[in-house]
Amino acid sequence: MKEQKPLAVLLTPVLPLPTGSGRALRAWDWLQTLSKDYRVHVFALERAANCSGIGKDYPAEGVWISADGRVSATRRRKLAGLMFPFLAPWFPSLAADWLGLPPWDTKLRELEACLARESVKHIVVFRLYMHNLGLAVSSRFPDATMSLDLDDFESYTRFSVAGSLARMRRFREAVREFACAIQYRFIERYMIGPYRTAYLASKEDFHILTTRLAKEVTYRPNRITIPEDFPRASSARVLTLLFVGVLNYPPNEEAVHFMVERLLPELRKKLPRPWRLSIVGRGASAELSELMRGHEEVEFIDNADSLKEWYEAAHIVLVPLHAGGGTKFKALEGFAHRRPIVSTGHGMRGLGALADTHFLPAETVETFALAIKRLADDRALADRIADAGWQLCYDNYRIE
Repeated sequence: MKEQKPLAVLLTPVLPLPTGSGRALRAWDWLQTLSKDYRVHVFALERAANCSGIGKDYPAEGVWISADGRVSATRRRKLAGLMFPFLAPWFPSLAADWLGLPPWDTKLRELEACLARESVKHIVVFRLYMHNLGLAVSSRFPDATMSLDLDDFESYTRFSVAGSLARMRRFREAVREFACAIQYRFIERYMIGPYRTAYLASKEDFHILTTRLAKEVTYRPNRITIPEDFPRASSARVLTLLFVGVLNYPPNEEAVHFMVERLLPELRKKLPRPWRLSIVGRGASAELSELMRGHEEVEFIDNADSLKEWYEAAHIVLVPLHAGGGTKFKALEGFAHRRPIVSTGHGMRGLGALADTHFLPAETVETFALAIKRLADDRALADRIADAGWQLCYDNYRIE
């Protein structure tokens, strides 16, 4: 009789899926990895409407969705936490978006009842703000090894997002994000955790993180499924530029403003060939949607079911990011779909990509427009950049 695999539990704020947000993709990579050696149960703080991707071949033995169980600090506690951020390591529930579950949560009880007669060997807590849930589950299975996937260096990411909000003149939100970043910096550095290993997505981050959360901090890169035999960019007369992102995330909002308000006028002067800018993403505010739909060169695709057709139509992928944390899935997706990328240095952080080899670098409106024109005018250059980016992704960031 074949020996049964041991059990593992993956605790995540989103349902692991091979499509969707960066968090969903990274959680999917964890699920794929765990399922090789364990029977996996996924506990996700997710809305039922976002769970349509669960099919018969989903690589988990059990999936537990608890949209109604999510709780966070009261307004008074949040205010106290922002005023006294140094308290966060001892009272993390004061952090502005720290998550927890009430003890009466039915899905958590169902999970515990299901696994009560078995021994859970590994618990993976995906994202720092899920820590309280990790403690709750580990108290039922004290012999399990615990891992914490920080993904981003949370405090650095929040400082960066605060800068993005400030540049968009959303100063109240920027101050709140800055204060939250300070809270997380204290938590990362001083809170004592039960984890054997903590993981970060960027090499640039894990070298500088000093923490008592885990015995060791290491590097687990963002990875992606590479489509098989994806076609090269077509020779269509209309040049298509592509940007993909969740549009209620401030760094992506800032990127859209940069492209629509500043880059478009420059491209009108520099590109004689007909062109269009396709922006694919969900969560755009009414104001941002109106901005995108107010320009005839801009094609806004809200909440596309699949990105495949948009990458097939694209000639050049744009990553004009100046904020955010970790490594960028939009860059990996561009590489994986064999499209040349024009990106800021920040958009390529942590990936080991070389400027003028794997992507064309640009930081300003003028350099973005010139890089796009170079690729539009030189098909051999575009193919060389696309091939080098694809190879980098295949060698280092591929889910096998």
